[in-house]
Amino acid sequence: MTILGRVRDNVWLLGACRDWTTLCAMKQRDVGATETVQSLRFRALQTPVLVRSGTTDISVAWELFRLQEYECTRGWDFPRVVDCGANVGMFLAFAASKMNGRLERYVGVEADAAAFSMLQRQAGALRLEPKAVLLHAAVWECDGEVSFDDRGPSWARHVSDQGRTRVRAMSMDSILDAAGMEECDLLKLDIEGGERAVLPGLNTWGGRVRTFVAELHDGLDYAWFAALADAAGFEPYPPGKLFRAHPSAVRRNSRRA
Repeated sequence: MTILGRVRDNVWLLGACRDWTTLCAMKQRDVGATETVQSLRFRALQTPVLVRSGTTDISVAWELFRLQEYECTRGWDFPRVVDCGANVGMFLAFAASKMNGRLERYVGVEADAAAFSMLQRQAGALRLEPKAVLLHAAVWECDGEVSFDDRGPSWARHVSDQGRTRVRAMSMDSILDAAGMEECDLLKLDIEGGERAVLPGLNTWGGRVRTFVAELHDGLDYAWFAALADAAGFEPYPPGKLFRAHPSAVRRNSRRA
């Protein structure tokens, strides 16, 4: 990183962090061998954000709060959010900060048991439990069970034939039904390769989603994404056009489009 880049990061840290502990934690990302839960305090939130020191949680916080990977060029106006691959709830914290009290409903879906436990604690720390539906499951093309690989960094765990554990699998329709939602304003999809199984179902469940943004893995590219979105009645956008770092799509008949 250049000297100018470091200066910009430090200026951001001074402006974004409420206390010295948070600034140091964000600056020294993933330092520490012992996994303990600590609180970060950002000026954009009145409540603390929980992270596990010695894990990749703070790096995820950096990507969301500093790099603004999910910043929207049209402004953040998504009252009802479905977060597939919710991990420890960092996207929940980010959405809460962007909506500034206007978040109406959050659905967090996470397959990893340890991450899901933190997601539950996160919703409590953010005082969003009444607005949150949390589902311990893997997002998949159909309901049932799948093998899940729970090795490696928390954010990278995924459905795999080599997985050592079995977890509940839920389709997008089942997730929305479980949350009592006819449709959502934003679907965020970050499921470490599972998008290959889930996104082709857009023709089935896409009518219940206004906007979606996805992180693509395992060689999937924007051309693949755009073709599926267009065929299902969505207007696709490459990274940077709607959301800063990831491809996205808006349903053509959506009132918010």
